[in-house]
Amino acid sequence: MKKRNILFLAFLLYSTIFTIRVNAESIYYKNANGVILSEQEYDFYSKFYWDGYQEYLTIEDFEKVKNMNIFDKEITKKEIINYSPVKERGSSVTSNLRTTTISKSCSDKCLVSLVTSWNGLPYVKSYDVVGARVSNSNITYIQGALVTGNNYGKSYSNPQVSNNGFGFSVLLPNVSNIRISVTFNTTKGGTVYGSYQHAMSNTTEFISKQYTIGSGEYGNVFRFTGNARMVYDNAAGVDIALN
Repeated sequence: MKKRNILFLAFLLYSTIFTIRVNAESIYYKNANGVILSEQEYDFYSKFYWDGYQEYLTIEDFEKVKNMNIFDKEITKKEIINYSPVKERGSSVTSNLRTTTISKSCSDKCLVSLVTSWNGLPYVKSYDVVGARVSNSNITYIQGALVTGNNYGKSYSNPQVSNNGFGFSVLLPNVSNIRISVTFNTTKGGTVYGSYQHAMSNTTEFISKQYTIGSGEYGNVFRFTGNARMVYDNAAGVDIALN
């Protein structure tokens, strides 16, 4: 009987040590919001957004992605580089470079992100507009927009929504290393178009929302109206197939 008890205790001890080891190995990263990521999950976010995006994850947003079962799925990306003419020291004109990337990963539905990265400081820091339009597909959930930079992070959860797309008005901060991202879910099939429009002069949030969603104009997403048509730089957009 004593031998059986000793074997049982040894088994319990081994099981406990094994469980602790497995749990420790599965915790690759933990952020200030309490989100715990494995190495595979961490790498997914680095590829889908950028290395450091994990810092801003909430438990709610992580759980929504986890329930899609896409951490082992392929990530597809397309990007475009846009130049915004800016004034420096009087009348001289140069260009600021920014890259907009659209990414997708799909299971029975698709997770889509649109990320714009600024190279240098934009001369005008006002309300820029970023959003997406779908064709032959449906947007099922809009997570929100995120603006980050050095020692800066702000979330937006107030999109202007239509039946075929949405847009966010985001205020650019006076920091370096600015990135703007939006995240949303779609059904499979069709195409999603993404657009980031930079304000060429200071404007208001009210003016920045003077648009409808449609094809053929600003980034193939926004149709600006009124005073907004004189503000935004009409940058080319990106698109990706939802399959």
